[in-house]
Amino acid sequence: MNYEKAKENLVQLNESSLLSIDLLIAINTFVSRSDPEWEGRDLVIRALDKFDLFGPVEQSLLLNMVRAVGLFPYITPHLSNMDLSDRLAYEAHRVEGLEQGMVFHHLQAHVFSLIMQGRNVVLSASTSVGKSLVIDAVLAQHRFKKVVVIVPTIALIDETRRRLVKRFKQFNLITHPSQEAEAGTTNVYLLTQERVIQRKDLDDVEFFVVDEFYKIDLGSDKDGSTRAVDLSLAFHKLAKTRAQFYMLGPHIQQITGLDSYEYNFIPSDFSTVAVDIQNFNLGMRSEERKETLLKLVKTLASPTLIYCQAPASANRVAQYLIEEAGLSEVPETKEIAAWISKHYHPEWNVAKAIALGIGIHHGGVPRALQQYIVKLFNEGVIKRIICTSTMIEGVNTSAENVIIYDRRLKTSNFDYFTFKNISGRAGRMNKYFIGKVFMLEEPPVERGLTVEYPIGHQDESSPMGLLMQLENEYLTDVSRGRLQEAYSNPVISPATLIENRHIPIDRQLEVANAIIRELAESRQLLTWKGIPEKSSQLNYLCDLVYSLEGGNLMEYGISSSSHLAWHINEIRTKKDLPSYLQDAVLNRREDDTPSEAINLRLKFLRNMVCFRLPRDIMAISKIQDDVFTQRNIEPGDFSFFAEQLENLFLDPLLTALDEYGIPTQVSTQIKGMILPSDNLNDLLRKLRALAPQVERLRLSNFEKSLMSWAIAEM
Repeated sequence: MNYEKAKENLVQLNESSLLSIDLLIAINTFVSRSDPEWEGRDLVIRALDKFDLFGPVEQSLLLNMVRAVGLFPYITPHLSNMDLSDRLAYEAHRVEGLEQGMVFHHLQAHVFSLIMQGRNVVLSASTSVGKSLVIDAVLAQHRFKKVVVIVPTIALIDETRRRLVKRFKQFNLITHPSQEAEAGTTNVYLLTQERVIQRKDLDDVEFFVVDEFYKIDLGSDKDGSTRAVDLSLAFHKLAKTRAQFYMLGPHIQQITGLDSYEYNFIPSDFSTVAVDIQNFNLGMRSEERKETLLKLVKTLASPTLIYCQAPASANRVAQYLIEEAGLSEVPETKEIAAWISKHYHPEWNVAKAIALGIGIHHGGVPRALQQYIVKLFNEGVIKRIICTSTMIEGVNTSAENVIIYDRRLKTSNFDYFTFKNISGRAGRMNKYFIGKVFMLEEPPVERGLTVEYPIGHQDESSPMGLLMQLENEYLTDVSRGRLQEAYSNPVISPATLIENRHIPIDRQLEVANAIIRELAESRQLLTWKGIPEKSSQLNYLCDLVYSLEGGNLMEYGISSSSHLAWHINEIRTKKDLPSYLQDAVLNRREDDTPSEAINLRLKFLRNMVCFRLPRDIMAISKIQDDVFTQRNIEPGDFSFFAEQLENLFLDPLLTALDEYGIPTQVSTQIKGMILPSDNLNDLLRKLRALAPQVERLRLSNFEKSLMSWAIAEM
């Protein structure tokens, strides 16, 4: 009996004439031969899904095989029926310091042992393996007093924080730039790579973790961002102190460029769930693809993720399902749907979809709403989430099914690695033994992935923003020569170029030369401090920002620098998000739906207003400082304005609460009870103290529910 036949027999177990004991004996042959090892483990998991169809003796044999393949967490419900040797093996895998009954599987135990021996570990394993349990087990040993966990997104900061709060209430968890370490306790920094680079208090870190480490490869930045550069610099900043590290991610065959460090690389195909993949091989623009999606949505009753390439695709899929799936309204989501309609726009598909039990999760959805949608999904209130890579990259969900609607990531076809990563979201240990993946288009060709650490692979194409942050001893001769040439320009200082490393040098020089060329005008319009009080000052600043951005912001619907200035003024003076989104609907492009126009505005707010524009404005602030100081002219200072813009002209402490699950629409209603506060920790203490009073606050029922949930997990 081969693997495929054994798999088929398990599916037909209740209908086949084959004796179940014969099938288990056949599976045991796969377990015993261990080449390839995954086949035996996969069949054992599939047999566990049929556990109740076996008799007591057969169940005992199956549990022995569970032990043999190292899947000890699956033994927990049956421990009292195990013999002494099996129970001893189980006890050897028990996790000390965490909740009762927590046990490692074989791979987790191996990794944990290496870390406790003081080894650096780079682990490549599937999503279902539970790599984060190792982090928690390490923290539970109290060996390290200062730990950094680097995650790629703020959504993952929140998820990790919530998990650690439940297990380590005594720890000081630091997620925000305004928070600081506390003496006498374990300090755990949960940070994105950008926040690691910004912090000045990480010289004495003892242990650090890099989640989704494959993003350190420059090839992972397919959207032209600098995320890989920032992650490389974050790793370098911590690793050069000789802190111990644990890097984890999925489906990597090799990592290169880390020759300066000793580490154990563990590429593993270990999995705790089985996965069935059905390929439909449908055309990208075929009507059949939409019809197949509709059929699956109607027939799949268990929790399902629907992967789309980008927010625009997610919006189209949502619109299609809203109109065609014939779904009924879900009573439990009525209030959240009404709240989203009121505080954003009734035509936004996020509001329409949640009313029908469909969540939408992409970069344009505000963080607090993203978190609540995942909560509703994991609690079973809603059964479907339409998502993009923002959810696939590490957010834990309890989904049995994954429908891959698009075969793309942003605008290009995704590779086999991404396909495996998306597929890895199907199934959940001890809940959905067999995950089901429905690939509507043709699947990508199977190909291994090698990750390159760019600091260890410097050449003529290495990003200047990476090289500028490296100490001289870590640079190659070629890199030193390139830096020397870059720093030789007479207009912008090396310090400014280093601060502005995210922006191409030639664009910075264009801005500097424009300021010099128009010195009489620029002197009048750029030497302000605080907030630009004249429209001419803001307009001139936006001219320079537009130039710094390459003169093209059409992906956000911004057609000119004056259009950019209008948006900033709208946000600054009105602070009325529903009105701002209503304007987007009324003045949308001819081919855009209302929901598409809303998504475009929210994308602009998230990516530009809260991130790139403040960075650009600070870059211009430093450039004008160089130009004017060289000419004995007192320069301006735009730092306050950049900070205000980043926080949508609200109190920074209130906008920080969005990461904790409390949207600004709620935090501004209770600000009189929590402000002023000295810092974010002080604000969080005041919020926790509010917990008994939440039901008496003048908030809607949904807002009270949201606050209670958020406070309970702070």
